[in-house]
Formats: sequence, structure tokens, C-alpha cells
Amino acid sequence: MWARFVRAYMIDLNFHIMRNRRIVFLLAALGAALFILGGPSRAADGNFPIYFQNSKLVLKAETINKTTYLPLKEIIEFLGLPYTDAVALETLTIRSGNSRLIVTNNSGVISFNDQIVLLPSPMLRQNDQWLAPIEFLNQGLARLGGPEYRYRPGPSRIFAGDVEAPELVMNAQSLGPITRLTIRCGAPINLDLRRDDQNNRATLVIDRAPVDPLRERIDHKDRFVKSISFDDSDGTPKILLDLTNEVADIKLASADNSRLFFVDLIRKAETITASPAPAEPAPTAPKVDATQPARKVRVIVIDPGHGGMDTGAKGASVTEKDLTLILARKLRAVLQMRLGATVLLSRDSDIAMDNEARSAVANNNQANLFISLHAGFSADPMEAGSSIFIMKEDFGGKFTTTSTPRDQLFLPWYLGYRASREASARAAKVMQEELLKTVPGWGFPVRTAPLAVLSSAAMPSLLLEIGNLNNQVNAQTLMETEFQNRLVGTIADAVQRFSESQPAPAN
Repeated sequence: MWARFVRAYMIDLNFHIMRNRRIVFLLAALGAALFILGGPSRAADGNFPIYFQNSKLVLKAETINKTTYLPLKEIIEFLGLPYTDAVALETLTIRSGNSRLIVTNNSGVISFNDQIVLLPSPMLRQNDQWLAPIEFLNQGLARLGGPEYRYRPGPSRIFAGDVEAPELVMNAQSLGPITRLTIRCGAPINLDLRRDDQNNRATLVIDRAPVDPLRERIDHKDRFVKSISFDDSDGTPKILLDLTNEVADIKLASADNSRLFFVDLIRKAETITASPAPAEPAPTAPKVDATQPARKVRVIVIDPGHGGMDTGAKGASVTEKDLTLILARKLRAVLQMRLGATVLLSRDSDIAMDNEARSAVANNNQANLFISLHAGFSADPMEAGSSIFIMKEDFGGKFTTTSTPRDQLFLPWYLGYRASREASARAAKVMQEELLKTVPGWGFPVRTAPLAVLSSAAMPSLLLEIGNLNNQVNAQTLMETEFQNRLVGTIADAVQRFSESQPAPAN
């Protein structure tokens, strides 16, 4: 009731009355009634950047009574606004043209041109310094003709006006012998890797400011990583890596026109120290079991289709992005066990990736086989067919040339598939034969299409589209553990057959 009385009383005040000194004191007293009684509780200070169109202001913020406060004078001086600090009255008057904004110590009531505005937290004046809650920027300063301010609760940064802040997405995953940090930005950036081996730390400095991270910290820890976090407290965006002493090397690769980066953390090579052994005859060539064909596919990349906001097809109980990730993880485990190959996933969590970034994972890791997993969808709920796709041969439109790969010095990235077109067709044929044995009735014809995810893959590659999520029976079957295990086992059989038929890769 007291708060309502204060508010009603303040609305009745006019600008001329506020110039009276006694009323100003009354304003401060009544406004203080809205403030929490007792001494303010403080938390640790921290830097808080405000990004403007062509400049930035880094402030020292304070947390008082769970509210973040910013030094007000530094902001208005940066904006070039004149002000009057009336120490005796404990008021601060800020001007812009014919507009005037008045704030009072320990009061959440401010006056703008004879209008009363209530803040959720009071203004404070401590140690000759005015402190303003973040809400004051829009509810107070923006009324003087300044920019609107954008911020989210939690992150320690503010964007002013139309300043562009492309979204930054970070994701980490363990990929066998390495840990991979994937960084995606909504605009092209450059990363400068700086290592501090003595303290097992690394910093990735971003050359563009500002950026807006989707997450401030990644919840990922493994034998290489203690923590991964974003920091721009000094106005320079950077990603901080706190590593273990297992990390020997860090490799950085980019894709998607410098919008996507892969940071690979590689473990130290194990060194073995032993006493000198007695002289032995020169070793002879190892015996080879002729009954076990040599396997030529050493690195395999599995691409779980879709991810993030792109759910793909939707069934009654599952989305395509979730189903493909489940199958990809199971297929990785089976292939690693059977072939002893390095098997990587283009994504190992629910993140968005464009087509070029997916094939870039295979290209950057010199994969010998690339398989993109998808679930089908048909408007006909009775449709139950599946398909195996390879790249359409005449893809390229006006860029298509009549020369063969061996006639060209290099292939443009969008024609990377041409180098392995025949091998892709063989892999698709083997995949079809194996699937028809164990998953009868689901079709699996080999088709060609201009698929972007396959176009730049410079190794044998195919896209496997399984079932119809609009078919209730198909969708239910695809979610059965027994069927999933049989399906990935069959795909692994096909990969093994293809591997044994491939020419040995050049060393």
C-alpha cells in the first residue's frame, strides 16, 4: 500500500514543484521507501563492455543486492551529455537539448521532462560515484535521444543501437584420439591461437567485436579439457581453453568462408625409454594372413543429418535430427570395433551445421569414406521406401566442364565429388546389396541428385535416406533398438566390403 501511495504522489508532482529544494528532499525520502532496508550486500566486481556502432566502453560493474550497477558518469561523459551533480541535494541532472533527466540517491524514482519513471532498483551515490542499474539505460538515458540498449540477463555485455553482433556458437566433442572444438559465427571472423604451455592454457582471439555467444561456457570436460569459456571483459572477444597436460598440439582449420572453425586438441605422443637390446638379425617382413583382405578405408566420417533449429522430418515420436544422431553414434561404435578405423561424426550433439561444413569435416580429416544419414518423409503415409543417393554426374550448371579430373590441375570445391565419383557409385552398390539382404521391403534404390552435402566431398561419399517418418509403422520400427542394431550392423558390413575392395590409399 505504501508503494502505491508513493507512486500516486509522485505522478501528481509537476516539474516546477520539483525545483523546490524541500520537495527534492521529500522526493528522495519517499523514493527511499521503495529501497530494501538495511545495508547493501555486494558481490565481486567485473568488467562490463558496452558496444556502440564504431566504439566500445568498458566499465567496472558492481553487484549490489543481486543487481548489476554501472558507473553512470562514465557513460554520460562517453556520450558527451552535460550534467550537474548537486552533492547537497543528492541529485544528478542530465541534459540533452531541451530535455532534462533527474535522478536521486537511494531512489528508484526518476523524472524526465515532468514525467515520473519507476526503476526496478534504486539509483545509488557512493564514494562520489553515481551507480545506475542496467535498466536505467533504456528507461532513462534512451529517453534523451540516445540509442536503445540490448542485453540479456546473465551475460556481461550490452549492445547499443544498431550495432551488429553476429551469434557465436561453440561445441566440443571427444572424437577418439582427439577432442574437437567447433566454432560457428554468423559472420566471417579470424582466430588467433595463443598458447601458454606453462599453464596448460590456450586463447583463441577473435578479430571481430562484438560477437554474441549463444553460451558463455561449454559444459564439456575430458582428458584434454578442463573448461572452455567465452570472455570479452576487456572488449576483445576471445575463447579461453583450460587444458590438461595431455595436450601436445592444437590444430586450427576453417571452413564456410571463415564462418566455421575446427580446433583439434591432440594428445602427446607416448615415448618409451628402454635399455639397449642385444643385436638381432635384421627383421624379416611380417607374415600376412591371406584369408584376411587388407582394409583400405582408414578414416570414416558419419554425418548425422540436420541439427539445431533444423529438425528435418518429424514423426509422431521422433525427429530426423535425433534419429540420425542415434544411428550415427551406434554406427561409429560398430565400425571402430570391426575395422579398427578412425570414425568421426560431423556433429556429436544437437548443433546446426551447413552442408559445406559437414563435408569439410571429412576433407579436413582426409577421410576415405563419407556417409550422410537421413530419414525419409513422404506425404503418402503408406510409402515405405528408402534410397541411397550419390552425387548427380552433370551437377555444376554453367560451371560444368567436359574435362575429367585427371585432365585438370585442380577441381573447384563445388566439384570435389568428381575425384571419387566412380568409387562413390561402387560404395552405393555395395550398400544396396547388403541392405537388401537384411532389411527387405524397404527398397534402397541407388539414385543421383545434386546434393550440396556431397558436392564438395573429395572422397567416396553417399547419402542414405531410411524409411518414411510419416509412415507410422516405419517410424515405430526405426525407433526399435533391435532394428537399429541390425541396420547399423548391415551398414558396417557394407563399409567393410567396400573397404576390402578399395585400392590402397597412397602413403
